[in-house]
Amino acid sequence: MKLSPLLAQYLLNHKELSLPGLGTFYAETYGGPENATVKFEQKPVEQFDNSVIAYISEETGKMKVLATSDLQSQLEDAIRFLNTGKPYLFAGIGTLLKKADGTYDFVPNTQTEPPKKKEVPFTERNTVPQAYIEEKRSGSNSRSKRPAIMIIVLVVVAIGATVWFYSKTARPKEAPVTGTAETGSAVDTAAHKNTAQPAAGPTVVPAAASGMVTYILETTREPRASKRYNQLKKIDWPVELEKIDSLHYNILMKLQTLPADTARVRDSLTIISGRKVTIRNN
Repeated sequence: MKLSPLLAQYLLNHKELSLPGLGTFYAETYGGPENATVKFEQKPVEQFDNSVIAYISEETGKMKVLATSDLQSQLEDAIRFLNTGKPYLFAGIGTLLKKADGTYDFVPNTQTEPPKKKEVPFTERNTVPQAYIEEKRSGSNSRSKRPAIMIIVLVVVAIGATVWFYSKTARPKEAPVTGTAETGSAVDTAAHKNTAQPAAGPTVVPAAASGMVTYILETTREPRASKRYNQLKKIDWPVELEKIDSLHYNILMKLQTLPADTARVRDSLTIISGRKVTIRNN
């Protein structure tokens, strides 16, 4: 931020402005700032007056330490520029030129009063809210992102529906029951004494029973925990929120899963959620 206009305003209000390394400006007004006459006296100045620092701090809203640093930085830039032999303009005050013998020539500015900031009418400030302006600026970006977002949402919903369907349909399979051979009637038994023994049926190996497996989708803190939990609930995921301690929560899902399918379901949930899913056997 250029401080010359603020220094000019200070000079017109206080009639005197001392700049370290240069000298002192004096202002005399006749009927108003527009009729001010500015003069310059080259003399040693060690540091900025406290009133100058306080004025800059108040106008810029910065702490006095930062205001002092800004003043020193811009004054050093001005002195370096003057040392090149070129004229330097202090807006609203005048122009300094360093001569070969080290003295300064000063030409007052024809407009001693710096231009004032345009005040925004109260009705305009309230009619055009900042949120509307920001929305206009980001409108083009949001349009380009919509197709990608819609595709991601559809993929998540589709995979979520698959997981939900699997959790509803996965049930323990009942082992087939082998029937017994019908016994012959009492008459047939008496007539045929050498009846052959029935052949043994094939041995049935019961399928591995499915069990309830807990898939931990994410371990996080508030407010992330509640926000993510509510998002998954909206798309009908059978999630639960488990409190670990005073700070941490588990977002988990309990599914009836065959032992051979646990790794596949875990990997699918990892792809969907974008976070590594872990398994906790119940």
